[in-house]
Amino acid sequence: MGFKRKHSRVDVGRVGRLQRGSLSAPCKVLDVSESGVRLESRLFVKSGDVLQLGIELERGKSLACELEVIHVRTPKLGAKIVSISPEDRERLAHILDDHVQSSFSRG
Repeated sequence: MGFKRKHSRVDVGRVGRLQRGSLSAPCKVLDVSESGVRLESRLFVKSGDVLQLGIELERGKSLACELEVIHVRTPKLGAKIVSISPEDRERLAHILDDHVQSSFSRG
């Protein structure tokens, strides 16, 4: 049997910004879960790298967190969230809750 995720992923398709030290590059957040993200970016990274991620949300809000790169298949990468403020964790929970609500209401 394949690898099982602890948390379900939500497709977000939002624009963000990745930063490693003084290097910074735009990225596209493909999907997100409570514990990690899948991104597309031209920033050169390898497994184990620690990155800062900023995501633009609706109504001028943003979300920031620290990631550790787990998997790289250029230009996509998967990373786990290693550090996030309580406020940003709350925003992330809202994104996931909103998606669950809207996917149930479509059915």
